[in-house]
Amino acid sequence: MEQFDFVLKDFVNWKMDNVEIIERFKHHGSFIYDRLEPVYAVLNHIYDAVVDQNEQSEEFQTIFQVGLNYLHAQFEVIRIYFEKLFESDCELFETYTPLVGYLLFIADLRADLEEVDDNIDFTELNEVETLLENMIAERRDEFEYAANRLNKATHDIVKHLDFHYVGIVDIFIEIAENLNIELSTHKTMVLGKEL
Repeated sequence: MEQFDFVLKDFVNWKMDNVEIIERFKHHGSFIYDRLEPVYAVLNHIYDAVVDQNEQSEEFQTIFQVGLNYLHAQFEVIRIYFEKLFESDCELFETYTPLVGYLLFIADLRADLEEVDDNIDFTELNEVETLLENMIAERRDEFEYAANRLNKATHDIVKHLDFHYVGIVDIFIEIAENLNIELSTHKTMVLGKEL
């Protein structure tokens, strides 16, 4: 439990560093908030259960660690775009959050699939990632074109796998449902559906 205490403290520190931005995204109805909400809500729920009721199951600890690692990685990317490229302008940033969301999805997909098979050819996905980064930097709003390119690249990769891919956000939506956590949105990026 002592090691888990450090993880809980890490979450508290993460919240202190990021709660202002999270609340701004929530207030603006941001796509980024919608994407992060299932993980963030589950972590808050587990944190409260551990602190208030001393619930310390191994399952809770695993879910919490995975979710916190995910938030750390995702928010590092989000903050770079939000603070540096968009100078913390929520409205301007929100215009391009679909493209930022696609980049986050690519990072998720790549990380998950590299654990399954290290021989996957990510060339087309890498090209889409570069395209998205350029579109954001150049403030291009060709969202449908970007979504189509990403759908094709992910479809081409996933069709060669022997399993149905489910992303971490979708897993945390299911965890939230099992814990009876009400989410403000159920927007997800489920593979196989149009983005």
